[in-house]
Amino acid sequence: MANLKKNGNLSGAIGNIVFVNDGDRIFVRLKPDSVKQSPQTKAAAGVFGLVSAREKTFRLKLLKELGIPALQYFAARHRARIWKTIIGNPAISPRFGDPQGLTGFSFNPKAEWQSCTNFFPEVERVSNGEMKVHLPELKWKTQIIPPKNCRAAVLTLFAMTSDLNSPSVPLKVLSKIEMEISATAAVSAREWRIPVEPPAGWLLIVGCVKFNTTHHATTVQQQFSATYLWAGLTEE
Repeated sequence: MANLKKNGNLSGAIGNIVFVNDGDRIFVRLKPDSVKQSPQTKAAAGVFGLVSAREKTFRLKLLKELGIPALQYFAARHRARIWKTIIGNPAISPRFGDPQGLTGFSFNPKAEWQSCTNFFPEVERVSNGEMKVHLPELKWKTQIIPPKNCRAAVLTLFAMTSDLNSPSVPLKVLSKIEMEISATAAVSAREWRIPVEPPAGWLLIVGCVKFNTTHHATTVQQQFSATYLWAGLTEE
């Protein structure tokens, strides 16, 4: 609806025509076309909101456990991976049910896991609910590949469960092992046993290596590498 102002100009709209005042001048333009959303676009928007909320809750809890910072573009890349875990028809009842797509995701694009390490843990399911992870011998500059000016590193492996289908996104660390590695201190091969507590949704094994360097403290946050080494469901 258009209104007559004290200066004689019109403001507001009549039908598809909009009156725009700029001081003593008045302009007329057409209303912009409204965007009509289809049921599909509305459903996609709802799924995006769900993924964004659950991913953020999960990510903040995960980073706290790993003790690593969130680098630039980390959230968007991680959210894209979480989106890929949705199974079924997302427009009807989206569920986070395929965590295997997370495997290999790099938490630090400036120090990707495959460029900093050269070992592959072997995961074995045990009938009594346990999991066994077979780790090879780890040697400096062979299985652990350090950046320049680095003399030692701490490798930590986490086994944890999480359920993104729960609004609170609970995350629980089942077990973790920490190993110090340097040129004079290799780590012998070992077997890591993990108790599994179904049903708890996802079962994740995350690796994080932090390098001790002589660089200034402002660059320390770049001196780590982390990834999902294995991802599956607890009831498998």
